[in-house]
Amino acid sequence: MIRFAGPIALVCCLLLLATPPARAQAELTLRLAPEAGWLSAEHSKRVTAGGGSSESATTASGPTFAVNPSIGLRTRVLGGLLAGVEFEGVLANRGLIEGTIQPTANGEPYAVWPGEWDLRDRFGVGFNVLLGLGSGGRSTQGYVFGGIRRMWSEFATSGVNPANGERGERREQRSRRPATIGLGVLLDRGWRVDVRIGYSRSLTEWTEEIPGVLLDYGYSASAMTLSVGVGPPR
Repeated sequence: MIRFAGPIALVCCLLLLATPPARAQAELTLRLAPEAGWLSAEHSKRVTAGGGSSESATTASGPTFAVNPSIGLRTRVLGGLLAGVEFEGVLANRGLIEGTIQPTANGEPYAVWPGEWDLRDRFGVGFNVLLGLGSGGRSTQGYVFGGIRRMWSEFATSGVNPANGERGERREQRSRRPATIGLGVLLDRGWRVDVRIGYSRSLTEWTEEIPGVLLDYGYSASAMTLSVGVGPPR
C-alpha cells in the first residue's frame, strides 16, 4: 500500500511548489477526528528445530476506536483543485484483537504448540497527503488521500507444551507501519467537517532465537476505517 501514498505525495508537493504565491490561498488547518474501524489480523508462527520446521497461522478481527488530532496545510491550485499535507497523532483507546494458534500435528521437536495471541495498538503518528477531485468555490469538496502511520503496538503469542501442559508467553512492544489510501469529503458549514473512509495494511515480522529453536513471528493486519473530523471555521 505504500506505493499508492508515494505518487500522491509527489503530485501534491509538485503542485504546491508550482502554484504562484499570489494565487495559492494556502491555509493552516486543525482537525480533531474520532475514528472507528474494523481490524483483521493474521498471526503466523514458524518453529525451526532439529533439522526441520513447521508453521501455523490463524486470523481474527474486531472493532477499533481512536482519536486523531492533526495539523496541516491546504491550498487551491490549477484553477481550484485541493492539495494538502498534514501530520496527525493517533490515540488508540480500544482495539484488542485476539486469536488462537492451532497446533501442527506432526509431533516433532519443531511442532507448533497451540496458544492464544493478541494485537493491541497503543498510540501513533502519521503523515497524509490530499488531492482534491473537483474545483474549489463550493461548500462541499471531495478528495483522495494517502499516507502512512507509525503505530506503537503490543504483540503477544503463547504456546502450551502438550507433554506437560506448561504454558509460555512472549509479549513484545513493537512498531507497525500501516499504509492507508481512501476517499474524503470536506464540508464547509461554518465549522469545517471532514469525513473520511480509508483502507490500511501493514506487515510486522521478527525472529527470536532460544537454545536449539528458532521462532519466526508474523502479524499481517488490514483495516477499514471511518473518521469524522471537525475543525475551526476559517
